[in-house]
Amino acid sequence: MRYSPPLDGIRAIAILGVLVYHIKPAALRGGFSGVDVFYVLSGFLITSIILHDLDLGSFSMRAFYLRRIQRLIPNLLVTILFTLFLWMIFMPPVSVRQVAMHGTWAIFDVSNFYVWRFLGGYWTSNAESAPLTHTWSLGVEEQFYLFYPAALVLLSKLGARKARLWLMLGGALSLGLCMYITGRHQPAAFYLLPTRLWELLLGAVLVSGFSTPKECSFASPFAGSYLATRRVLGWVGLALIVLGFVSISGTSGFPGYIALIPAVGTALVIWCTFGMQTGLAAFLSTRPLVRLGKVSYSVYLWHWPLITLGRSLAVIYGKREIFGSLLGGVAGLVLGWLAYLLVEQPLRKRGPGRRRRLAVIGVLFFGVASCTFLTAVLPTAADPGHLFDQPAYYGDEYCAGRVESASSINKSLRYSDVYLPAMPADRPNDFWRAGGVVKSYGRTSPKVVLIGSSHALMYSKTIDEICSELGISVSFLAVNGAPLLPQADFPAMVFNFANSGGASQFYSARLSWIREWHPDVIIAVDRWDDYLDQDGHLDPNFENQFHAFVSEFASLTHHLFIVAQVPVIDSGNDNMYNLREVVTWKKRRSNGMPELAADSRDAARRSLLGVMERDIRSFPNTQILRPDLLFYQADGSVRYSSGRLFFYADGNHLSQSGSDEARGIFRKAIADSVPVSSRLTPAVAPR
Repeated sequence: MRYSPPLDGIRAIAILGVLVYHIKPAALRGGFSGVDVFYVLSGFLITSIILHDLDLGSFSMRAFYLRRIQRLIPNLLVTILFTLFLWMIFMPPVSVRQVAMHGTWAIFDVSNFYVWRFLGGYWTSNAESAPLTHTWSLGVEEQFYLFYPAALVLLSKLGARKARLWLMLGGALSLGLCMYITGRHQPAAFYLLPTRLWELLLGAVLVSGFSTPKECSFASPFAGSYLATRRVLGWVGLALIVLGFVSISGTSGFPGYIALIPAVGTALVIWCTFGMQTGLAAFLSTRPLVRLGKVSYSVYLWHWPLITLGRSLAVIYGKREIFGSLLGGVAGLVLGWLAYLLVEQPLRKRGPGRRRRLAVIGVLFFGVASCTFLTAVLPTAADPGHLFDQPAYYGDEYCAGRVESASSINKSLRYSDVYLPAMPADRPNDFWRAGGVVKSYGRTSPKVVLIGSSHALMYSKTIDEICSELGISVSFLAVNGAPLLPQADFPAMVFNFANSGGASQFYSARLSWIREWHPDVIIAVDRWDDYLDQDGHLDPNFENQFHAFVSEFASLTHHLFIVAQVPVIDSGNDNMYNLREVVTWKKRRSNGMPELAADSRDAARRSLLGVMERDIRSFPNTQILRPDLLFYQADGSVRYSSGRLFFYADGNHLSQSGSDEARGIFRKAIADSVPVSSRLTPAVAPR
């Protein structure tokens, strides 16, 4: 099959989008759609290769799979092994175990299932921080290779028209499934082959007709009198790819119909450049793009582990995250190029010595698989020296919406050592419809109502115990991931309410219940820095939103308490790593308890608090509670422990021990605000 330089140029465009996005997502928020470009191109090339061999009468399943093994496996194995060694040297032990487990799944071409099951959506902190997350796309592609060659051979015997119709029908069904599932379970639509198949088949239908193998002709789809039109459409296709890079985001319902933008753009570019002499073909054939395209697979493999390592080390050691990302991106380019020269190219040759090269690949496969598997099953502990008691977190018991199972949460590195109570299998996902999680300790309807996000829930057990002690009924109307201000729109809402309508219904129900009860106390807690951008700038709508919220809710209660956010400790890659493990790991390296600073947005949080304090001056019954002050040392570092008590469940949520540190603040606020007439007597109050 003849070589077409523009195809390497398309690869270069795709890898540039992915690389820029991974280094700094805000710089090219849709750069991840470069993977969709790869899919369409891959479907085109694989179909072309198979039809070319069928045309020559030389197609062999064995030969096809041996070529795929030589092309894809060696570099992947070396990348996984090198990543595992880097994590063993530089990162905490529990994270090494996760890399090993993920690597084992990636070796057997099911990384997409691992990411979907254990790391969650593509834009979650777990997925964005794991060094092998990017191998999900290889899993999809390699699963496609398992069934497609045999299917194509059978289709080629039906004749060109029927075969093309079957491919188009398969693509249409996959696209419909993709759009349907995206609205209901976006991670499944993103990671799984059935909802991505249409992109690969879109590339396949671009290839020439194949009524019989002998009639295959790569020139046939490009013949005709529409040269000028195709020249224009080629640039339109490139513009669509770029449009996808700059306009698509994680909140735009991707993949769904949005993925048509880069996919159709890629199809147009291929159709208008393959076998064509056009300006676009010449542009894509320039030496820099062709050279980058040739090493694109290797760069794709190597860049992401090094970016995640660079980011993690930068944050752990108090440097700017972008500095680590840039260094990791450059290192990924360099090592990707070296791996292309030293691993990929030598082992993919088919001439003399091929049997020996296949034997080397087999030994490498067995060695890496053994290494990752053994590392994954060996026991590890976050706190091997037992410096602290096990942290506990009870917030999900009080969540008024959907919660994940404790076993699922514990699979993430952040909570691998945190005690989480098991949730009943039949637990409702909409307690908020019935007034939230209500504890009736008093004579009347709830006199204390807790509202907010998971930052409210982390105080729930402490507030529950206070209300139980005082004989005061309380309602917990807080939901994980649901911001306090209903105007805010965060992606986490998709999980917590199953559909967009659920979120608005929740906010309406919350307001309706509070109007009905008119409680003595409302305690409002949120992760306030969610209203800051990555550079620490305040959302321009925040002041108006906050004022409207306080104005409305202060009129519905005798006392509205706004709770300041506790300091955030960044344990690396958006708090991916287990904080207690990071502390004990640093202690072993420095022979002393490490000092942990608040993250880079601490000053911005203080400024935001000033905005809130100025606003509430016009509301006499509104006050800001300051539990955050309990978690700063005199030198400004974070007070994360006391003796054997560890105050944080992760970098921004308090454990139960941390919540109990603030017990006096909440007890005084509640006891001073709820009249005795609304309480049970101590003798009657439930224990």
